[in-house]
Amino acid sequence: MIEGEVASVEDMTTKLSEKRPYYFQLDVLKAIAIAFVVMDHSLTWEIKGAMGSIFWERLSIPFFLIVMGFNMGISFKYRNPRCLRELYSLSYFKRKLKRYGLPFIVLYMASIIVGINVGYINTNEYLLLGYLPFWGPGNWFIPLLFSSILVFPLIYWLFEKQPTVTMVLCFLSEIVLQYFLWFLYPAATSDFDRFVISVIRVNILFFLPAVALGLWFSKGFDLRKRRNWFMYLYAPISIVFMIDYATISSLTGRGIIGSLPNQIGEFFAFVQDFIKGDYTLVFYGYAALLFLFAMEMINNTTTGLITRFIQRIGNSTYHILLFQIFWMSLVYWSVTPDAVYYAYIPDFEALLGWPNPLFYIPFYLYNLVISFTGGLVWYEVEKRLLYSQKLE
Repeated sequence: MIEGEVASVEDMTTKLSEKRPYYFQLDVLKAIAIAFVVMDHSLTWEIKGAMGSIFWERLSIPFFLIVMGFNMGISFKYRNPRCLRELYSLSYFKRKLKRYGLPFIVLYMASIIVGINVGYINTNEYLLLGYLPFWGPGNWFIPLLFSSILVFPLIYWLFEKQPTVTMVLCFLSEIVLQYFLWFLYPAATSDFDRFVISVIRVNILFFLPAVALGLWFSKGFDLRKRRNWFMYLYAPISIVFMIDYATISSLTGRGIIGSLPNQIGEFFAFVQDFIKGDYTLVFYGYAALLFLFAMEMINNTTTGLITRFIQRIGNSTYHILLFQIFWMSLVYWSVTPDAVYYAYIPDFEALLGWPNPLFYIPFYLYNLVISFTGGLVWYEVEKRLLYSQKLE
């Protein structure tokens, strides 16, 4: 009996001592994604649409979600949990509170201070979701992130037991929620309707397909492996739907394929009406394909100033996001308070009297430098004050 216990302890110690693999590619993807986030909030929808943003700039959130799933698989694996209770351990929640909760509390306090100084603090029901008293663009991702803390251990536990079944369940999660919105809320006709829709659309359950893809790839991201051959079907289908989505007419409500006078056109029109938005399962195949290309093609080395700088950005993406929310809320308010009241991107060109849209370029770069600098400094200060070792 004693010998068995000793052997078990030795095996567990050996497992825990294994070094968790590091993927520089993930830092590159996170750096690109957070730069796209700042761009997304610096440009109007008209400008982004004219630039074909759905095929590149709008990949920021899908990239983050896939990376979150990939990191979940790697992180939990190298903690060697033996049961679901160990996944939902007290130390797990302490780490998450320290990593994500404390920076959010700092941002929340800063948001209140700004609101008091400008004379506006939001007190509606959206505060229950994790929205800030003084709204800033990107705020919706915070409740998504916090809800993931509650769901991820269960997803990983199920995935380790039944990976294919878990993947299917994650995709069904979005389909069921999309059906709920399509059937009960085809249009938001009241403040209550808009709140219920927000509750669903800022919940991690709505985005589980992208997370599941990242978790699947954490077991192997080689496209040549049989387990990943589904991407040869999924990615092309995704690209076709993206082309149709990008060409949807404001007059007909249909894209170039959905406008075909046949059953194919009717099918595409139905899917675009049923699965609304561009952060959905019909688009994740394209983002996943680019993720796999990045994992294969980017050199996983970390020598040189540029690579170390990208590493710092990768470590600081959460703080950059939070600082960007804070900074851009001030920008929006200074341009027009209505943008903060009603949570929309203002027409900077018209409101600031720019002579042409090219002024969006220095405007974006300015916001990028401010957001990155603020987030990087915040992360470094926090790390020195709270951590004796690198954040996980």
